[in-house]
Amino acid sequence: MSESWKDAVSRRPLLAALGAILGLGVIGGVAYEVPALVRRRFAPSAYDDLLAGLGERDAANRLGVAVLEEAEVFEPARVARQLRHRIDHRPLQAVLASDLEEGRIVETEGWVLPETLALLCGLSAKIN
Repeated sequence: MSESWKDAVSRRPLLAALGAILGLGVIGGVAYEVPALVRRRFAPSAYDDLLAGLGERDAANRLGVAVLEEAEVFEPARVARQLRHRIDHRPLQAVLASDLEEGRIVETEGWVLPETLALLCGLSAKIN
């Protein structure tokens, strides 16, 4: 008569393997979540609806500083009204593509950007 699989598998190696799999799952979860927890948080503002599409706000702020240096006057409330009218519940990607098609581009420190993106970065830098 042949052995059953229960007799062939000993308990310690099975528990060690299950522990190792659980440990890898925990390590993977921590590696996945830590960047989101460590990322810099920004204080809430009246323009968060516009700035939500930027993604990496630190990079946007660095670019926005360059935009602000070249702008003669930058009034956040006026720029926000203009951006809300231009975006008007459309995806940011579609608005940026529309800027490029219509030739609304800005050159800042060697970067050629759609005007909407430059204004969003400037707004982010101005309020932070």
